[in-house]
Amino acid sequence: MVNELNVLDRMRASLQVHRFNVNTEKAYMYWARAFIDYHNGQDPSELGRDEVQSFIHYLSNERYAATQTQNQALHAILFLYKNVLHISPEWLNGLIGEREATRKSNILTKEEVQSLLSNLFGQEWLAVSLIYGAGLRVNECMSLRVRDINFQDNSILVRQPNGAAGWNTILPEKLIAALKTHLEDRKLLHIKDIADGLGEVHLHKNIREQYPNVARSWGWQYLFPATERTFDPATGNLSRHSHLAESIIDKAIERAAIDAQIYIRVTSTTLRNSFAVHLIRKGIDSKQVEGMLGHGLETEIDGLQVDVRSPLDELRIH
Repeated sequence: MVNELNVLDRMRASLQVHRFNVNTEKAYMYWARAFIDYHNGQDPSELGRDEVQSFIHYLSNERYAATQTQNQALHAILFLYKNVLHISPEWLNGLIGEREATRKSNILTKEEVQSLLSNLFGQEWLAVSLIYGAGLRVNECMSLRVRDINFQDNSILVRQPNGAAGWNTILPEKLIAALKTHLEDRKLLHIKDIADGLGEVHLHKNIREQYPNVARSWGWQYLFPATERTFDPATGNLSRHSHLAESIIDKAIERAAIDAQIYIRVTSTTLRNSFAVHLIRKGIDSKQVEGMLGHGLETEIDGLQVDVRSPLDELRIH
């Protein structure tokens, strides 16, 4: 029997050293624990290909887990073996390779992305363009603050769920003019809000404690604010802005895909994955792409400037 707590503690420490996204860290921890528990606490180093396949089949056949979920679990197990147990069995890399080769890839061509974007307008077009052009999750895009857009370095700061700085990704050059226009319109509305005694925005507790007087500042405003104000239980006021609901963007992508006659299920994750695949096909190093996606070590801004051009910049956009 393996000391499960010791293995999982080492797993968590290794994930933190590699600076994985918080959500990815939680998911990998969950799957490592589930894998060990499935095999009744047996030492993972003593398990082989059949035991891993048995666990994945269990997820598929008894828990009805989606293919994407199964693949995430498999990558978590790979991390456990390589970075915690410090073994890299060829059969595990081969198993992942086989699944990648045989699964249906829900990736759009650049022409399909262009067609999808041509069926979007206004801030929905801008948000979806950022999701593809910068490789963002929909919640990361909706949580962007004005201060996170760096026009000088053509970069975007993506924040952790607690509001802390996370990593940098590329700002598509073809979105700069549209973003500046969008920000000018937003600033006029913010000035009006301030004049009306409003203009506060939701901030995570950690940020409020560190910067107690910034809730009404321009830099901390959401890039994509919700139209309606929300009730703030802390003050009892209807004055704080939240961000645009993620479901609005999800539905916009779904409608645009139908209008573009794209006959596969298209989500924000599809666009994010397409961003990664299109960069890798251009010869961009996979580790740098993973950095822009928030997997592993941060990507340096200078590296982004020199080496990477967003795949969105190769499209004809309106």
